[in-house]
Amino acid sequence: MKPTFIGIGAQKCASSWLYDILSDHPEVVVSEKKELDFFSYQYERGYEWYEAQFQEKLGARAVGEISPSYFNEASVPERIKLYAPEAKILLSLRSPVERALSQHRHLVRIGYVTGPDFSFEHALNYNPSYLEQGQYARHLSRWLEHFPSEQVKIVLMEDILQSPQHVARSVYQFLNIDPEHLSGALNEKSNPSYAIRSRSLDQMICTLRGAADRTGLGPVWRGVGQLGLQRFYRGINRRPSQQIIPKARPETLENLKEAFREDTIKLQTMLGTDLSAWL
Repeated sequence: MKPTFIGIGAQKCASSWLYDILSDHPEVVVSEKKELDFFSYQYERGYEWYEAQFQEKLGARAVGEISPSYFNEASVPERIKLYAPEAKILLSLRSPVERALSQHRHLVRIGYVTGPDFSFEHALNYNPSYLEQGQYARHLSRWLEHFPSEQVKIVLMEDILQSPQHVARSVYQFLNIDPEHLSGALNEKSNPSYAIRSRSLDQMICTLRGAADRTGLGPVWRGVGQLGLQRFYRGINRRPSQQIIPKARPETLENLKEAFREDTIKLQTMLGTDLSAWL
């Protein structure tokens, strides 16, 4: 099936929530795997592989996927325009400072930040993507060169937290599907942050999960997890990220706000939305 909408990120800006509220909508087909990364990292697989990721469903009116890697990859807007010029584009954003903090927690979780210094300040000095991915106006302007604004829907994470049902309804209306659907994921926290106690144990679990998916035993694996083993594993091998990541210093956050100020003001003008809280 060929997608009618594509979610493009941004990273750590509630794209998992968007995927979840679309996954249980009866008129929507999404890829089983949330982040296909086709137009960014898997482009050589070709359109046939891509369209095979979407399964037929009776009554479906919208088909799509969400890959946060798309937003800031320069080649992606042109690739999607070439493939699906009529596709609707979904984008979720949040305060770029909060996004950078969330990215740091995520990188600690997946082992890209290995310590012994897990501080935000230390990682910020060595990872330019913390700043680069928060340059929303710069990235969005590239998308608007290829897609008219009426084909682009932008939601703010702050609005999701304040009124998830209202935001979900606006997304459903944008996709021309039943806006009255009440998703079971409306008030769920998607993709929460945590730190891994044993990296080797986590790698073993990931390997077993991947083997189950490749051999067609994915449903069995998930069924076993629902019996309580998943909760047990998380209890022994996960801990709150704040236990190992020191709180960011106030002066660091103020300096970040200043670093993002010019781009945020440009974005504010582009969207016609008050973003003064970000500043």
